Amino acid sequence: MRITLHYDTAKVPVEVPEDNLSGLIVPQQEQADRTRNTQILSETLQTPCFPEFQTIIQERRLCVLLADATRDLPTADCLDAIAPQLKSCSTVQFILCTGTHTAQTKENLSLCRLVQKICGDYGLRNFEVIIHDCQTTRFLDAGLTSRGTPVRYNAAAQNADIFLVFSDIKPHYFAGYSNPVKNFVPGICDYETARGNHSLTLNAASTFCAHPWHSNPVRQNQPLAADQVEAMEKITKGRPVYALTTISSHQAIQWAAFGPIRDVCQKAFTQADLWNLHTVKPVERLIVSPGGFPNDMDLYIAQRALELTEQAVCNGGEILFVSACQHGIGPEKSLEHFWNLLIRPFDEIYHAIEGEYKLFSHKPYRFARLIQRLRKLWVYSELPDDQVVAAHMTPADSPQKVIDGWLKENPAVKILIIDGANKLALRAGI
Repeated sequence: MRITLHYDTAKVPVEVPEDNLSGLIVPQQEQADRTRNTQILSETLQTPCFPEFQTIIQERRLCVLLADATRDLPTADCLDAIAPQLKSCSTVQFILCTGTHTAQTKENLSLCRLVQKICGDYGLRNFEVIIHDCQTTRFLDAGLTSRGTPVRYNAAAQNADIFLVFSDIKPHYFAGYSNPVKNFVPGICDYETARGNHSLTLNAASTFCAHPWHSNPVRQNQPLAADQVEAMEKITKGRPVYALTTISSHQAIQWAAFGPIRDVCQKAFTQADLWNLHTVKPVERLIVSPGGFPNDMDLYIAQRALELTEQAVCNGGEILFVSACQHGIGPEKSLEHFWNLLIRPFDEIYHAIEGEYKLFSHKPYRFARLIQRLRKLWVYSELPDDQVVAAHMTPADSPQKVIDGWLKENPAVKILIIDGANKLALRAGI
């Protein structure tokens, strides 16, 4: 069977004999179609709570929290649906929620221009667009969470009367889900808030597809997500928070909902589980693509795909990671505790997390655990071979050569293929 995998903005073909293909798993998806996106969003805004939202924003200050350009989110279509409804606000403030990501990138600046153009096209007057920067922004102190996370948030959000959050819902390997709460924490918070919250990633219960707002009580124990909710509540201080949530893939919206943040999140988690949470029998050989740009823009971001799918490979198995990483290793600010730690011996990586948690250090720790339980982690990317080797992985100059090697070694080998892994979650079953 010939299968194409997303790789940067292109696709990479691979061939696997049908008898050897354990399965092909991709996110729930449709072809990108702006007309269909518009229809789904229009129907979504027919919800009974939307007139309530329109009423309470009249002559009020609205703060709209948007994902930054590293996220695969149909922002333009969402803005087209919402912007015409915001003319009654006294002011509208848009904040690109970068969290700890680099703020002033060309992609973020382009997104700002897009927001400005759409708002201008619909006649919004009193609006501004801000890119959050976790290190240089002026912050306000909202105290500590019960788990000890200091909550310091962007002062630009101080005077908002109402919040509106745009968020695409997908499994997240340590926050449960990418969801509207993350636009607050760490989205508009400082470095120390992110560090405090992310230290909880070392708790085994901080895993994917669990959240304190989940409809299933069994899936509500998620300490890191609970900490984010508590911190968000310290920031919002009882002010109304609405959310426009989508489930999408490559700019094509499959599902959307609008309403109060908790209600919408609960519905979205249920739908995301139905479509994109899979229980599989672990295989000896696994092929993983994050899903192309922006999900494979650098190794720091692309790693999420491995975290969300690694339960699908047996101990002693092999993974072929098809991820362009055209922007290299990751943001410069992450290098000290991500890359510089990842290239050290495994015992030093494990020792490094025993003391005070350093932001980003959970990534080399998780990488090390995965690499050590595998026979080999192949990487097909734009990274130099020496970098891949330095990080305890094996460079692949051709995905097909790796597959052919697997078949030669064991003609009966079973191979599972995952494309769009950053939107999925796989858990091991019997």
